[in-house]
Amino acid sequence: MKHLLASAVGLIFCALAMADVKPLPRAQWPRTVAQAVPQILATLNVTQKSIIQGTSKDSLPQFLGEWGEDIEQLLGLNHGNTVLVSAACGRPCPTDEATLVLMEAVWAALQQ
Repeated sequence: MKHLLASAVGLIFCALAMADVKPLPRAQWPRTVAQAVPQILATLNVTQKSIIQGTSKDSLPQFLGEWGEDIEQLLGLNHGNTVLVSAACGRPCPTDEATLVLMEAVWAALQQ
């Protein structure tokens, strides 16, 4: 049973990887969470949106590995987009913390 559960979780992580998403040029980096959400949503397919929508908010940190790294790459969070990092947290903060805020905002948008 443990192996089956681990396999299912692994498939979900792979399903949330945003395939072929290229980082945005610096001039297109969002500066606010509100600007970032539509950009993230545009990279997700129907299956990915369904997985996120069906996940509890408290379970989102499990996606920091695959989906979180893709968000960081897309939006330049690890490459100097400190404006968005600070906007997400309300202060300078670790990239993972800002990424989780963005993930929660995408999750909230999908709940509507």
